[in-house]
Amino acid sequence: MEGIILAGGHSSRMGQPKELLLVEGVPLIERTRRLLTPVMDRCVIISNHPERLKMIPNEVPIYPDDIPGQGPLGGIVTAMRVATSDILFVVACDMPALEADVVLQLCDRASMLEKEYDIIYPVWSGRAHPLCALYHRRVWPFAEALLKDGRRRMFDLIDGRRAFAWDATLSFPTDPFCNINTVQDYDEFQKGERV
Repeated sequence: MEGIILAGGHSSRMGQPKELLLVEGVPLIERTRRLLTPVMDRCVIISNHPERLKMIPNEVPIYPDDIPGQGPLGGIVTAMRVATSDILFVVACDMPALEADVVLQLCDRASMLEKEYDIIYPVWSGRAHPLCALYHRRVWPFAEALLKDGRRRMFDLIDGRRAFAWDATLSFPTDPFCNINTVQDYDEFQKGERV
């Protein structure tokens, strides 16, 4: 299984690179890498700004989007091209509440991708989180076709393939998948106000 960290966004609402925001003194992207590394065969980062990522160890490859400006789906298509595993643990770099137990519980469901499903994504309190999910590389041609049709929504991919929604609500008392898009989001998270 391969860990894919998506960090290709513009951070336009934040006004500064989200992947470099500090959580407990560690940049978000490095914090995410540290969560994935112990349980993945390899980690890969998709980023159009590798010059920002000096804290990432040299053994972690960093690839730019094959076609910039296609959002997370474009990053996933790039990841599927460069991946060496069939099962990809895809996660956005802006989830400051993500913990090792979440990663492990998702990984425990990876065998469901062998025959039954193409995608396993968590749902917390009714909200789906396709950017902390497992994807089988067999969805690559379909994802590429979506981009060629100008369809970049993650749910175009999920709705078009065999996807399993894992209800993680009972497993975690607060939302471990929350992401931060604005300075207000970041401030609220730092104060413990976002759940």
